[in-house]
Amino acid sequence: MKASEPQPPSGPTPGTVRGAADVPLGVPSALETEAELIGSQIRTTGEPLKKISKRYIVGLVAANLALYVAWVTPIGYSLSIRVEQIDPAGKNGAIALAIAIPGIIVLITSPLAGVLSDRTRSRFGRRRPWFIGGIVLGLVGSAIVGLAPSILVLIVGWSIAYVGFSISGAMLLTHQSEILPEEQRGRVAGLGGAVTQIGPIVGIVFAGAFVHIPLVMFLAPALLALVVALIFVAVMNDKAVTETPGPIDFKTLSRGFYFNPRKFPNVGWVWISRALVFLALSFSTTYGVYLVSQRLSTSPAETAGIVATAGGLGIITAILGAVLSGYISDKLHSRKPFLVGAGIILAAGMLTVAFMQSELQYLIGSAISTLAVGIYGAVDQAIQLDVLPSEENQNGRFMSIIQLANQVPQAFGPLIAGGIIAIAAGGYTAVYVVGAIIGVVGAAAIIPIAVGRRSQDSTTSIHVPR
Repeated sequence: MKASEPQPPSGPTPGTVRGAADVPLGVPSALETEAELIGSQIRTTGEPLKKISKRYIVGLVAANLALYVAWVTPIGYSLSIRVEQIDPAGKNGAIALAIAIPGIIVLITSPLAGVLSDRTRSRFGRRRPWFIGGIVLGLVGSAIVGLAPSILVLIVGWSIAYVGFSISGAMLLTHQSEILPEEQRGRVAGLGGAVTQIGPIVGIVFAGAFVHIPLVMFLAPALLALVVALIFVAVMNDKAVTETPGPIDFKTLSRGFYFNPRKFPNVGWVWISRALVFLALSFSTTYGVYLVSQRLSTSPAETAGIVATAGGLGIITAILGAVLSGYISDKLHSRKPFLVGAGIILAAGMLTVAFMQSELQYLIGSAISTLAVGIYGAVDQAIQLDVLPSEENQNGRFMSIIQLANQVPQAFGPLIAGGIIAIAAGGYTAVYVVGAIIGVVGAAAIIPIAVGRRSQDSTTSIHVPR
């Protein structure tokens, strides 16, 4: 398409799998997850939206905060403690399965929930029933985990909870995309990014105080999420849709899961880069609690304090990295150096943690890693938009596909990390070293992306127009 020709409106097509949510793999990536999801769910119909009140924004933020306390705390801390309580000898393999299996299930349930919510017709709206239903499902699953007598029951319970919370998260974000005008999106995204970091820290501190009462450790955060959700849905501006939804079939749905990388090479390289970087992040999350407790000989409560402190520092470094890199990359009109640099910084942070011998070293390594996450998250969102094949008028479809680059590593990363542990005879260091290498390779995958628009390319360049 020539530059002089009018551009078609960009937005979801009938084949788009809307509402397919990204899911956080733990505290380090929660900030990036929130910012990216809001960016990928932006409403592009051109229909003007009224500004929402500060009170309503507070409600949205509170709902996000409570959800992340219940959802991400187990990934970052509680689940590891519970697995060790049930099966201390087999904890390395068990925690990998407990994180991976729900992640694999969500690869299917998340986009399906998005499509079904689009087609929901009720007097309570489209998103509200799914949002509150997901919270209830999460509550039931959390209770099962707290009472689980075996690893099998724990995995079943956490799978139920994880699916439920991921559906609720998707509905909140889709709701935001439908009601937030452009001038308020950045503010809400910033607040949302902050609470996705603060929520797990609050949850970890709480969980550390109740490690000997597993039911309370899991059920109390889920109850908090339910109470806040009930308050929010009472005022939720989710209008009912009355028109009959159009037909949908398997072929239409499946197009939201694949693309031709030879036709869209820039999208392909972005996908590979993101997949590898998120695989590295999944390695750093899966065994972090066990590494700290083993290397520093700490109790569960002490481990919780250290992990929470690292999370607090992570808020500062992630926001610092995101703000500075976003501003400077716009000034320099370039993305590649920041993404490559983020991969190298992530590797440095993971290696620092891998060989740490003190709490200070762990905190420094974690801070370096979250700095990398902040840089990558800010610039990566921009590069996603830069490489969208505008000629196809299928932005929604391609954004959903790009989000799979986050979800697939989160699902299979723990299994790969568990395999490394088995081969390395229990060596957590090996997991972090391999993760660091993968992070660097992921950063390098950005390099082949075309600079400057070429006639044979169907995607845009990542060089920002002046």
